[in-house]
Amino acid sequence: MRPKTLKVHPADNIIAALDHLPAGSEAPWNGSVIRLAEDIPLKHKFAENDLQEGDEIIMYGVLVGKATRPIPKGSRISRENVHHQANPFEVRESHFQWAAPDVSRWQGKTFDGFHRADGQVGTRNYWLVIPLVFCENRNIKVLQSAMQEQLGYISERDFSVDIQSLIQKYQSGAGIEEIMETNVLMSPQEMRSRRIFPNVDGVKFLTHDGGCGGIRQDSEALCRLLAGYLTNPNVAGATVLSLGCQNAQIPVLEEALARIAPDFAKPLYFLEQQQSASEREFIAEAVRKTFAGLIEANKAVRQPAPLSKLVLGLECGGSDGFPGFLPTQPWVRLRITSSRWEEPQFCQNFPN
Repeated sequence: MRPKTLKVHPADNIIAALDHLPAGSEAPWNGSVIRLAEDIPLKHKFAENDLQEGDEIIMYGVLVGKATRPIPKGSRISRENVHHQANPFEVRESHFQWAAPDVSRWQGKTFDGFHRADGQVGTRNYWLVIPLVFCENRNIKVLQSAMQEQLGYISERDFSVDIQSLIQKYQSGAGIEEIMETNVLMSPQEMRSRRIFPNVDGVKFLTHDGGCGGIRQDSEALCRLLAGYLTNPNVAGATVLSLGCQNAQIPVLEEALARIAPDFAKPLYFLEQQQSASEREFIAEAVRKTFAGLIEANKAVRQPAPLSKLVLGLECGGSDGFPGFLPTQPWVRLRITSSRWEEPQFCQNFPN
């Protein structure tokens, strides 16, 4: 059962809520319970014991504030009852010694992943469609609307409308009554079963607001970011759209790729709109090349790989109520059965 509270450090005197905790409810803690004096929203903290005005607020084992008024046990910690306070800054030598953990129980364990030419192994097999400049965002959306559902990939909705079934019935001579009884809604499960490329987990159509304007270093940073996406082990290849006159030129991305992965060997298709005869032909060529890329990506199959090849991506908390929690709370749970690792549904190191 998932815990509802977390105390980050033994010396802390406040506790974090890992779920919404209503007022009056009892939060199990340290062999007893704490009755909550008010609603404690997700990620907020509450007092472990009664606090008086001037009492120190300890979190992460260090001073983070002082109470500005009495805070009863089980009450929410907020800016209304706490002001910031920190211990004096000091410089000291570190004598930390790291000891490698015992991993003998994992020796010989494997997971089924997609092996890449550079030795990395992905837990997913995605194709990317990305722009080098925000001017191409509209074309990215056109490609998404034209390809995503027809290829059997779930869109932003949790269902798809199957017009093709109505067309087929009409062409076969079905009457209005039969057509009216035809089910045209497809669930995500039905869409997956109709995928043209069963070994490809999805096509990711990404957009951004960069690539032009600002200074050259902005575009260089963007290209380094995109290069990181392309070299992610969960990515099979990509279609890259360029306008032609932007700061983030194709050679800038190629240079960033060469720095990160000198032996980059994934399928990568560049298209430059200003070199195309028309916008319609540009879109058509992008569709053809993306389809060709999916044919190549579909050739990849899952094969056993040692757990040492597993890469877990940690997403920044965005300075919300959970910073610093990941090192202290093991959210990832691996289920080992015989000699294979059963992959949790959420375990993918590329963002959806």
